[in-house]
Amino acid sequence: MTGAGEIGTAEAHAKVNLRLRVFARDETGFHGVETVLARTSLSDTVTLSAAESDGAGRGVTLSVDGPLAEGVPDGPDNLCRQAAERFLARAFGKRGRPAVHIRLTKRIPMGSGLGGGSADAGATLRLLAARWPRLETRELVELAGEIGSDVPFALLGVPMALGWERGRRLLPLRPPRPRPALLVCPPIHVSTPEAYDWLGRTDEDAGAASVLPGATRLAEWDSLERLARNDLEAPVLARHPELSELLARLRSCDPALAAMTGSGSTLFAIFRDEPARARARQTLAAPARARARQTLAAPARPEAPQILDVSLPV
Repeated sequence: MTGAGEIGTAEAHAKVNLRLRVFARDETGFHGVETVLARTSLSDTVTLSAAESDGAGRGVTLSVDGPLAEGVPDGPDNLCRQAAERFLARAFGKRGRPAVHIRLTKRIPMGSGLGGGSADAGATLRLLAARWPRLETRELVELAGEIGSDVPFALLGVPMALGWERGRRLLPLRPPRPRPALLVCPPIHVSTPEAYDWLGRTDEDAGAASVLPGATRLAEWDSLERLARNDLEAPVLARHPELSELLARLRSCDPALAAMTGSGSTLFAIFRDEPARARARQTLAAPARARARQTLAAPARPEAPQILDVSLPV
């Protein structure tokens, strides 16, 4: 198919979980959660264009490019493609459905806990809803929740929000002033379902109630730093000692806050000023030469984590 006119372009921002509490499973078998989500300056780009029919019927096509395009699915498993197909089906039914082409430019590491696929889906829904405003906000949020738990946050396009019930209940928050941060993305894939299963087999508390301050206090970094917690961090780090070591190094750089986001494997650190971040980046990038000297024939060094400068919330 060839493009017949651009519908629009949107940035799809990665997120971090400043807080992630995991509670007991509900009747559907899913854990309840309470999370504070913050949008980062790292983003993919989603561009939608009207497409011409190739004679085989109208539908959704997708192309992927960008520095991290390798390995990103362009078929039915891609979340922004799922978002477009679900939206068009609900908005138009079986007749009169337009054809669209999605161009996805990937910069967010895949499978890293940064919600890249969800961000892409949310940006896709925003563009489609702006072009064809046929669904109410409630219907859009419901549709987003069917695709993934982080998609409703990405759909709203707000800098920060408090979320419950697999992300389907959201309270947008007035954010604090953005701060410099580092994202540390190791070449380790952590399965989200496995991470939740690991939590169920540890001593971590998955059923206690949680008490949060009012929304006004959540706009203050002091409050957010005290509230920082990720219930999935301990079980994931216990099974990936290299992540535990990396987080310890990150915390030794004197950040205001350092933690794992989502089910990992990305770690993040927030700093009070730019010089503090620059010092931390230099420390993390220093090669570990001491280990190589421990043996005459040192094993090949594992791939180094990707370290990204970002700001948040934006």
